[in-house]
Amino acid sequence: MLKAVLFDLDGTLMDWSAAEPWENYESRRLARVFEFVNQTLGPLPCSDPDAFFALYVAQLTDAWKTGNRTLHAPSLLNVMAGTLQASGVPDDRWDIEGVMGAYDWHPANGLRAYPDVLEVLPELDQHGIALGIITNSSLPMSFRDQELRTIGLLDLFPKCRVSAVDVGYLKPHPVIFDHALELLGVPAHEAVFVGDNLEADICGAQNAGLRSVFRIHDSQETESGDGIVPDGSVHSFHELLPLLDGWYPGWRNGDAR
Repeated sequence: MLKAVLFDLDGTLMDWSAAEPWENYESRRLARVFEFVNQTLGPLPCSDPDAFFALYVAQLTDAWKTGNRTLHAPSLLNVMAGTLQASGVPDDRWDIEGVMGAYDWHPANGLRAYPDVLEVLPELDQHGIALGIITNSSLPMSFRDQELRTIGLLDLFPKCRVSAVDVGYLKPHPVIFDHALELLGVPAHEAVFVGDNLEADICGAQNAGLRSVFRIHDSQETESGDGIVPDGSVHSFHELLPLLDGWYPGWRNGDAR
């Protein structure tokens, strides 16, 4: 019987298409960090906020290149520490807590949930299906929770919201899927995973023992060159419920709330 449906976050539940460009809001955050460092830790060799931002982008890019190769999750805190080091701040003068306070993370303007997500997920919840999130993020889940609250999804995921950096591994590593299932107390064969990335989401879920559903955007291919084939595919979440009906007849007659 179906007990849980887990989801990828970005591009699956969360729509970034109308959001402010990353470079715009992230450069403002780093400008605040640059000002804090110059005022409290002494003048930096790079006196230009744009140069400081460029150092940060280089650190972040390298962290994700390493993460994608090793599946060890990048960390915003480590990236920020690397940026301080690259900008010439001595190790014994780092104030990461103060830096993160200056960074002052908030959700991007224009971020929203896909309309079909807001329409369909409450029905899963009402029928007693446990819901979870697994996201490949270098941000701790406490940050991503602010986004979920902003777009009206946080209350649908009371038990299982997993960011890669908090676990230490990126999808498709099985550890991150196993951790999410443990939070829900559900075995893999009674869970389905929905995501928009064939390798990270579909292959990762299948290797962890879950059925997989590929959320298709526009003209995406439904099969990869590596032979990754999802168990099912949907263009809209409204197609998800009939798909579940076929796999798990009677799931709607479960512990309805």
